[in-house]
Amino acid sequence: MNEKITALYERLSRDDEQQGESNSIKNQKQYLEDYARTNGFRNIRHFTDDGYSGTNFNRPGFKDMIEEVKAGNVETVIIKDMSRLGRDYLQVGFYTEIVFPDKGVRFIAVNNNVDSNSPEENIFTPFLNLMNEWYAKDTSKKIKAIFRNRMEKGLRCSGAIPYGYRRRGNDKQTLYIDEEAAEVVRRIFHMAANGAPVGEIVKSLSDDKVLIPAAHMEIAEGTEGRNHGYSDPYLWSNSTVYGIIKRQEYLGHTVLGKTVTENFKTKKRRKAKPEEILFFPNTHEPIIDQEIWDKANKLIQRHPKKVANGTYTHRLSGLLFCAECGARLSYSAPGPKARESGHIKPSDSSFQCSRYRNKLHNCTNHFIVADNAEAAILTAVQAVSRHVLEDEDAFVQELCEYWEKQHNQLSAESKNEIRAARNRVRELDDLIRNLYENQVRGILPERQAQRLLSEYDSEQMQLEQRISELEELEGNLPKKADADKFIKLIKKYKDFDEIPDKMLYDLIDKVVVHAVQNSNTRYRNQQIDIYFSFIGQFIPPELVISEEERIAAIDAEHAERVRAKNKKAQEKRNARRKDLKERAETDPEAAAEYAEILEKEKVTRARYNEKVKEKRNSDPEVIARREAAAHTAALNKMKLSELEALSSSDTEAAEILKKKRERNAKKNAENKKKHKQRLQNDPEYAAAYREKTKERSRKDTEKRRALKEAAKTDPEAAMQYEALREKERAAANRCNAKAKARAAEDPEYAAQLKAREHESNARAWQKEKARREELKARADIDPKAAAELAAITAAETEARMKSRRKLIEKAKTDPEAAAKLQRQKDRKKEWTRKHNAAVKAAAIESA
Repeated sequence: MNEKITALYERLSRDDEQQGESNSIKNQKQYLEDYARTNGFRNIRHFTDDGYSGTNFNRPGFKDMIEEVKAGNVETVIIKDMSRLGRDYLQVGFYTEIVFPDKGVRFIAVNNNVDSNSPEENIFTPFLNLMNEWYAKDTSKKIKAIFRNRMEKGLRCSGAIPYGYRRRGNDKQTLYIDEEAAEVVRRIFHMAANGAPVGEIVKSLSDDKVLIPAAHMEIAEGTEGRNHGYSDPYLWSNSTVYGIIKRQEYLGHTVLGKTVTENFKTKKRRKAKPEEILFFPNTHEPIIDQEIWDKANKLIQRHPKKVANGTYTHRLSGLLFCAECGARLSYSAPGPKARESGHIKPSDSSFQCSRYRNKLHNCTNHFIVADNAEAAILTAVQAVSRHVLEDEDAFVQELCEYWEKQHNQLSAESKNEIRAARNRVRELDDLIRNLYENQVRGILPERQAQRLLSEYDSEQMQLEQRISELEELEGNLPKKADADKFIKLIKKYKDFDEIPDKMLYDLIDKVVVHAVQNSNTRYRNQQIDIYFSFIGQFIPPELVISEEERIAAIDAEHAERVRAKNKKAQEKRNARRKDLKERAETDPEAAAEYAEILEKEKVTRARYNEKVKEKRNSDPEVIARREAAAHTAALNKMKLSELEALSSSDTEAAEILKKKRERNAKKNAENKKKHKQRLQNDPEYAAAYREKTKERSRKDTEKRRALKEAAKTDPEAAMQYEALREKERAAANRCNAKAKARAAEDPEYAAQLKAREHESNARAWQKEKARREELKARADIDPKAAAELAAITAAETEARMKSRRKLIEKAKTDPEAAAKLQRQKDRKKEWTRKHNAAVKAAAIESA
C-alpha cells in the first residue's frame, strides 16, 4: 500500500516580496521542512506558487495539491500561516471546513497554531480568514487608488497603446504616429464612412495581406508579444476592425479608465460609466478628423446583411429595430418565383423581427412592408425639413424641451430600477453568506445548500447584467441635442421629393417599429419612431394627431372611397339602362330586358321605402328625435310662468324661456318707442294717458291702503300685503340696478339721476319738516300729536345712534370711514364750543 504524502504548500505574491526575505519561497520551504521533520511527518512533497495573489485560487501548485487531495493521496497539508492558503475567507473556509475534512486530510497552519486535529483550539480561525481577506481588499483598494491618481493626471498605466501609434525611447506617455499603421487606420475609417460593412473591410485587409495589429507591433518592436495567440498574421477579425473604429484616441484624445474591476476576488471587469471615464482632449496628433469618425461610427452600426436566399438586400437593412426586444428587423426579399415572373407585390419586400418565433427570446411579430417604412421616413423627413426651414429658433426650442422631458423620464426610471436591483444584490450577498455559515454548522444539508446557492448565484448574475445594461443606457443618453449640425444637414438637402441613400444615412440614425394595432380592421395603426442624426427622436407638430382625429380621417377616406365606388357603379347602370331604353323601340328582347329593369327598380324602391319606414318606427335615434321635437313643441306653447318653473331642471325650457324673454323685451322696447313718439306728437292722447295713469295710480294706492289696514287684523291680508311689498322692493331693486348700469355708461344721465335724487330728498325733507312743525304746534294741546312727535324723535335718535355705531365699527378697518368719523367728531366739538359760548353770553347778558 502506498504511503500518503505530507503536502507542504508555499505561496508568494508580488505584494509579499516587499515585506522582506522572511516570506520568500526558499524561506517558506526551509521553515516547513524543519517543522515537518521535527514533528515526525514523512513522505514530504512541496507544492509551490511563486508570484500568485491570494485572492486567486486558479494557481497551478494549489490546483495540483487539491487534485492529490481529491484523489485521496494526501494525509496532511501544512502551510506557514493562513494567508498562504488564500485571502478569500469563503474559499479558504470551503477547503478547510468541507474539502479537507471530507477527504480525511489533516490541516496545519504553523504560525497561527491551527491544527484540524485540535478543533477546540481553532475557534478564531474564521476571524483570521476574515482579516486576511480584509488585507487583500485593502491592498487592492490602495493599488486602485494609485492607478486612479495617475490616470487623473493623464498618465497611462497600461503598457498597451492604440494601433497606429508608437512610443519613442523611454517616453512611455507621449504617442507618435506610426505612418505605416496609420495608413491602415485611415483606410479602415474611410471605408466605414463610405458605408462599407465590417465584413467587407476585414476581407479587403486580409486579401491585401495587411498585417494585423499584434503582428505589426511584434515586427516594429522586434520582440514577440505577450499575447502571441494568432495563427495567421494577415487574418483580420471583425472585432479588431470594430474596436479600431470605436476608439477616440485616433482623434488625438486620451481616454483612460474605460473598464473597471469592481470585485477584487473575481477580477471581472465591466465597462466604465460615462462619469468614471477620464477624457483628456488633444493630447497627441490625430490620425483622422471628427467628421470621418462620426460618419464611420454611425454607419458601422447598421450591419447590413445579405439575405440567406441570394444577394438581394435593402438599403434600410440595419436601420429598423424592434420596439419590444430591441433586435434588428431582418429583411425578407421577394422569392425567386416572384422575381422571375415580374409580379412582385409590395408585401413581398418586408422586414420582420429577427427574434420572432425564436425559442430563446419569444418576441411577437413586429412586421412592416419596406415601402411603408420608406414612405413613413420620407413623410417625417419632409415635415422636419419644412419645420426647420420655416423657423429655426422655434425648432431648437421645441427640440430642447422634448429632449429634456425624455431624458428626465428615462433617467428617473433607470435610477429607480438600478436602485432596486442593487438592493436585491445586497440581499442575495447576505443570503449566500448565511447559507454558507449554516452549511458549515451542519444546520443545512449540502445538497440543499448547493441548490439554493446555484439559484441565488443565477439571480445575482442576471441582476448584475441588468444593472450594467441600465448604466450603459443611461450613459448613452444624449447630453446635448446638436441642433446646429442637424440644421446644416437639412439645409444641405432642403429640396427633395425622394431620399437618396447618402441623404438617408446622413439624416437617419434608426427606425423603431412597434407592433400593429387593430390589424384586422380599417383602423389599422402602427407606430414608427424615427430617430434623426444628432437630435434623436423628434416628431414635428404637424404630424402629431390625436386618435380621434386619426379615426375621423380614416372614416372620411373610407366614406369617400365607398361614394366613389357607388358612383362608378351607378354610372355604369345608367349607361346600360339608357342603351336598353333606346334599343327597346326596335328590339323586343331589349324591350323585355328594359321592362324587367324597371320592375326591379320599382320593387327596390318599395323595399327601400319600407325599410326607411321601419327604421323610423324602430330606430332609437329617430324615436329620440321625434320625442325631442314633441317636447320642444310643447315647451314653445307654455307660458313664461310655466317655463320659469321648469327652467331649473330642464335646460331646453331654460333656453326657450330666455329666447321668449328676449323677444318680449324687444317687442316691449318697440312698443315703448311707438308710445313715446305718440305722446310727443298727439297732445290729446297724451292728456288722456296722463289722466288714465293718475286714475290707475289712485286706485292702486287706495287698494294698497285698504290691504295695509286689513293686514293689521287679517293674517291672509297680511300675507298678501307682505307679498306686495316684496314685489315692490324687487321692482325697485331692478329699477335701481338698471339706472346704475346706465349711469355707469352715460355720465350725462348719471348727473340727471343725481339731480333728481337730490331734488326728491329735498322735497321729502321739506315735507317731513312741515309735518314736524305741525306736530310741535299741536303737541301742547293734543296728546296724540305729542306722542307721535316723541315717537318720531326717538326713531330719529335710534337711527342716528345705529348709523354712528356702524361707522365706528367700519372705521376700524376702513380709512375712509375713519376720516368721516373724525370729521363728525370735529363738527360736534365745534358745535359744543359755539353752544357753550352762546350759553355763557346769554348768562352774562341776563346777569
